[in-house]
Amino acid sequence: MILGFIAAALVLVFFEIILPGGVLGVLAALCVCVATWFGFELYGAMGALVVFFGALFAIGLFAFVEFKLLAKTSLGQQFFLKAAIDGHTREAVAEDSIVGREGITLTRLNPSGKVAIGQKSYEACSQDGYIDRDQAIAVVAQDNFKLIIKKL
Repeated sequence: MILGFIAAALVLVFFEIILPGGVLGVLAALCVCVATWFGFELYGAMGALVVFFGALFAIGLFAFVEFKLLAKTSLGQQFFLKAAIDGHTREAVAEDSIVGREGITLTRLNPSGKVAIGQKSYEACSQDGYIDRDQAIAVVAQDNFKLIIKKL
């Protein structure tokens, strides 16, 4: 009976590793608790400790082996990520010296759109709400990826 609950816990841990979600892990922990209770009922406190720590050792060893061996099989390679994701973050729109400069709107800002400051275009957001195209604006602040502007 005790070994049956420990075996059930091992099977549940196996599927918990493949299909993570927590429910199977909780059920595996419940199986270990029931096996420990049976160990206490049949063999006393020392039996319960042996069952509990034996089950924990078996589950830990089983999970370790599963991660090591499963990753090398064709089935396991479908579950594990093989390649790193190369990504990047956007750079800041402009240097801080752009604050205070003037320009014109390239598109209608309602409230976001494109503006031209000098010879470059930037993504901008208006403090004043809607601003039509070809209107004079001034940069009042810079957010991470857009300028905050106001109508002149």
